[in-house]
Formats: sequence, C-alpha cells, structure tokens
Amino acid sequence: MSKLKEKSEFNIDAAQVLIDKYLFAPSVHCSYYSCFQLMKFTMSAYFGMSYDELRQKVSVSTSGGTHTYVTHFFNTEVRKTFGLSDYTDFSRKIKDLKEFRESSDYDDVEITIDKSTRALQYAKEVRQYIQKNFKK
Repeated sequence: MSKLKEKSEFNIDAAQVLIDKYLFAPSVHCSYYSCFQLMKFTMSAYFGMSYDELRQKVSVSTSGGTHTYVTHFFNTEVRKTFGLSDYTDFSRKIKDLKEFRESSDYDDVEITIDKSTRALQYAKEVRQYIQKNFKK
C-alpha cells in the first residue's frame, strides 16, 4: 500500500479516536488530512501524476500552494466527469473541511463535538466518493 494512502487511513481512524477521547480540535485536523492525502494519492494512482510532477505543477501555479492545487484539480475533475450537482456537493464539503481545519489549527476558538463530528462525517463522505468514483 502507498505510504500516503496509509497515512490517509490512519488519519480517518485517528479522527474517530480523538473524538472518542474528547480531543475535538485535533480530530478536525485528522479528518481534513485524511481527504487531502487521499486526493494526492488518487492523483498519482488514478490520474497517473507522479508526486514529483505534482510538486512541479504546484511550483509554477499562480493559484496558491499544494492544498489549493489539489483541491482545484479534484473539483475540476468532479465537475467535468460527474456534473454540476456532484461538483457542488464535493466542493462544498472540501471547502468546509479546509475551513474547519484552519479554524481548528489557527484560531483562538473552541472546537465543539458538533464541529468535529461534522468534519468526520464530511471526511467519510468525501473519501467514499473518491474511492467509489476514482478507482482503478
């Protein structure tokens, strides 16, 4: 198994363990990264883009860093392949997960069980969508 895919699996499992231990802020971080890592892995395994190629594309991109590039790539593929409805749902969940993670990691705010469980639910839905629609 790819190490990146394995990390993605670890992070989704860790998110649930952290929620069970009332560690809500780090659970949000793990929920988001489980999706981000799975998207990067899928760009390699399904779309044939090597990690070196991804790094090169990010370095010449004017749209932001790796997170922005990977998210934009997936949003574009979902819209092109599966249509507006899937794109709207997928892109909203990824956007919300990223915002939840940034708030959890960087802001002086309390992260509640509601936000952490919503992040975990979105992460599970995003992961299921990717695994169902972008498999070889």
